[in-house]
Amino acid sequence: MKVFSILLMVFTILNGQNGEVSFMRFYATDHDYLSDNRLLATDRFERPHLQVFYNDRKLAVMKEWINADGESINQEVLQYSKENKLIRRYFLDADQKPDSLIQYGVDEPWSEEFRKETPKQIQGYYEGQASKFILNESDQIESIHFTDVRGDHYGKIDFIYDHLGLLNGELWISLPTEKTIRRFAYSIDMLTNRKEIWEFDHRGQEVSHVALVKPLADQLYKTPPPRYGNRLDEISIILEEIREKDLTVPFDVFIPKTDYDLMVLTNGDSLLIHVVELGKQRVTFIIIGEKGELTMPKYRVQSITTKYGEQIFP
Repeated sequence: MKVFSILLMVFTILNGQNGEVSFMRFYATDHDYLSDNRLLATDRFERPHLQVFYNDRKLAVMKEWINADGESINQEVLQYSKENKLIRRYFLDADQKPDSLIQYGVDEPWSEEFRKETPKQIQGYYEGQASKFILNESDQIESIHFTDVRGDHYGKIDFIYDHLGLLNGELWISLPTEKTIRRFAYSIDMLTNRKEIWEFDHRGQEVSHVALVKPLADQLYKTPPPRYGNRLDEISIILEEIREKDLTVPFDVFIPKTDYDLMVLTNGDSLLIHVVELGKQRVTFIIIGEKGELTMPKYRVQSITTKYGEQIFP
């Protein structure tokens, strides 16, 4: 499934860019391609060569290496920004399976996080830096290699998997010193669905530990089935727990919150309420400042938004 997804992404790019393909050229080697030393179309038969597809902006959008038998050995797909700047290169092997991906730019997320753990260096060297994502035989990310604009390898991240293909850990290694500057260890209990993550610094000392347990489905939602859209009702439960237990969040965070739930009726009226129950046919609620529970047929309700900003109806 992952292979299909990546291939679909590649072909989407090809359709987006190669939809403008207007011509192709042939080269004996990749070096000839870089120097634009072209090969006559009639000279390409029965010899290894490189064929390159160009769009109407004269930008190469795909490179394909052909052997002497006329079979494709591997391919490279190139993607550009609106300013015609190369931003990604996708590599496919002889079986048309994704092999690796290179993404350029100082704002590539993995490289940004990696540089936060390394000593301050000349930032200009990272403006056109490259992050190369290498896949293993199971089409999982095996490693990420970081290279600055000078061509120097300044770091890599190795991903470790167990025999089931589950992620076991990450090693963040600074180059050329080969020193581990950050490490993550993962544990997954398939029976209890419990996931744990440990983070270690460059001295090997534990700096964080997170344990996640997937709660039962009936503990996640306040709204009855069927549920539509991307509705994560569990956020209210989590935020209430943080407030009730006075938990300390170890980072700066802004939790949006009003004092009451908001119900908007189909006639345009708005009511500040406390939702008691959201049933199949009606809403049970308490109007702020009044006593006693009231009900309202759902067909008269336009929307209900909780005090945390979640829209729980419709």
